[in-house]
Amino acid sequence: MLRRVVLLGVAAVLALLSAMAVVVYARGADRRAVEGKQGTWVLLATATIASGTTGAQIRSRRLVRQVLMPAETVPSGALTRLDPALDGKRLNADLAPDQMLLSRQFEEAAKPDAEPTATFRVPPDRLAVSVQLGIAPQVAGNVKRGDRVAVFLTVPKQETETTPQRTSVLLPRVTVLSVGESAEPGPSSIVVQPSGAAAVMSTVVPTPAAGATEQLTRYVVTLAVTTGQAEELVNGYNRGLLHLGLLGAEATVTAAPSAAVSGAAG
Repeated sequence: MLRRVVLLGVAAVLALLSAMAVVVYARGADRRAVEGKQGTWVLLATATIASGTTGAQIRSRRLVRQVLMPAETVPSGALTRLDPALDGKRLNADLAPDQMLLSRQFEEAAKPDAEPTATFRVPPDRLAVSVQLGIAPQVAGNVKRGDRVAVFLTVPKQETETTPQRTSVLLPRVTVLSVGESAEPGPSSIVVQPSGAAAVMSTVVPTPAAGATEQLTRYVVTLAVTTGQAEELVNGYNRGLLHLGLLGAEATVTAAPSAAVSGAAG
């Protein structure tokens, strides 16, 4: 038993000495290859390294080895060591085994897309509320950012009710934050037609017969309102028809309801 243990120990020592001899020979071969020439240590990939691998990952996974090569054969930008400055950079292409590492193979990691900036600024004491309107309710599309407008609400007469249609001032004076146009889907056209208590958007495929139809692109208007005004605006939008009135420099609008109009909405 003791003899077997001794034999195993001797075998282990011989294996270690053999491995060391191989390393020494390999380094000696490197030095012999540059004997009489100026040598430079470079980094070679020990295995395939995928594009996008960071310098930190290459170091932690030991994916490179140092090799001494004649300086005259080493291209410009060859890396002699993995500098910590490369930790956050990524390879811009795959590296094959024994391929030399070059500084130009590393790029800054792509930064995440910046969050889109708001297209308008909301006053500190206001809310931004958007409603979708046609061109006519926006003073023929002439309402723009920064305008002061009055918001009118028309509640159509219902067939089962005796109360006539009535238009009233919903918000006497508010500021427009933005005006945007909704995209048209494909070759079809968007036509806005009043129907009931809300504007209805229908799709019309252009034909010779439908070519004469007036095409009104829908718009979205964002207004700066208080909390109470926001509730009135949202309720009014879902209850009836909204119209904007563009205020002149000296115009004043009160919240008193206007005269009633008999009959249903046209």
